[in-house]
Amino acid sequence: MADLTAHTTFLHKTEAERDLLREQLKESKRLNAAATRRVRQLEGARDIVNQVLLITQEEVSALVADVVTLALSTVYGDEYRFEMEHKIARNQSEIVPWIVKDGERLSPNDEVGGGVIDVAAMALRMAVWAVSEPRPAPVFLLDEPGKFISRDKQASFGRMLREVASMLGIQILLVSHSTAIIEAADRAYEVSQVRGISEVRLLEEAGSATG
Repeated sequence: MADLTAHTTFLHKTEAERDLLREQLKESKRLNAAATRRVRQLEGARDIVNQVLLITQEEVSALVADVVTLALSTVYGDEYRFEMEHKIARNQSEIVPWIVKDGERLSPNDEVGGGVIDVAAMALRMAVWAVSEPRPAPVFLLDEPGKFISRDKQASFGRMLREVASMLGIQILLVSHSTAIIEAADRAYEVSQVRGISEVRLLEEAGSATG
């Protein structure tokens, strides 16, 4: 009789443990299903965010590409332009910059010439200013810009600065020893020293070449 009672008690205990495990398994399945739905929702939200980022970046990149293309084509000719490729990599939106010459895409890391990179980099800084929020004061201070530009391109570089400034509504104050660049300015001053004292003289002919 004692053995039967012990067996019955063990059976009841085992059944109780079984029922508890079934409830725990059911709860685990419910939590797993909820987690799976949450992951799918997050993945869907991520895809939406990536698409919004692509649209926003494409709008911003259009302005940036226009500014840099204007700069490159003004200095080096219409065979040059600038492009920004958008893609999703590792679930993140990425932008790949390209300098395009005669329809061929070239990476800025490739051998495209220091002058080309110099022009593109300066135009990029100005374009980034244009899309920044909050936007800093519309004044750029440049010290000897275009020093890596060949002498025969100096005048075109000066025109480029003038055109980009007009396009973006910015003012450029620069120091330069290049007469060709100075001639593109609206107003230029010559600073000289007389007996150790700096004198500033307005150059009336500045900007005469471009009106």
